[in-house]
Amino acid sequence: MTKKRLILIGCILLALIILFFIFRAVVENTLGRKIGDAVDQFWQGVGSQSSIAENLEARLLASDGLQNIAAKYDQVYEEYSALRTTRNDLFALFSARSGDLGRMFDLNADLSRHFAACREALEPITEGKAHAALAEYQDAMDAAQAAIDRSAYNDAVRDFRRDVLDRFPASLLKGLVKEEPPALWESAGG
Repeated sequence: MTKKRLILIGCILLALIILFFIFRAVVENTLGRKIGDAVDQFWQGVGSQSSIAENLEARLLASDGLQNIAAKYDQVYEEYSALRTTRNDLFALFSARSGDLGRMFDLNADLSRHFAACREALEPITEGKAHAALAEYQDAMDAAQAAIDRSAYNDAVRDFRRDVLDRFPASLLKGLVKEEPPALWESAGG
């Protein structure tokens, strides 16, 4: 091959590489932003609904309150310990803004179970303000869970996947995006 041909091939390869990176940047900027917006609906809510994250935070606060009461009674140490461990695990994922929604879903279910066990154990041994607070914390837990159950987040994610990610050309280009597609709020077990 001649020197001119090698230079021409080199220039063509360089231009293709530059075009690929420009194309990837455009895809990342447009499709990546749309994916990021869909993921953010977990943290910011869908439409006028409160977010799942806001309601998880309310459940974490209610479990903190119950733990503060339980910490004063040695008779409920096992229930208190289980609630505290589950709450701390959920809080760690929540604080890290983890994308592991399946694990958070499962921990939220465990939080309900351990909260109920701890509250039931405290019911016969508490009095006065502490006893009244048990019902307040339970109401806060129930209200937040009801809001989570009514959330339109999963529907919004399914719609986004169907209307954007599973359609051409996004279906072919989503592999170029760093952002992971939005996860559903469901058990890690499926």
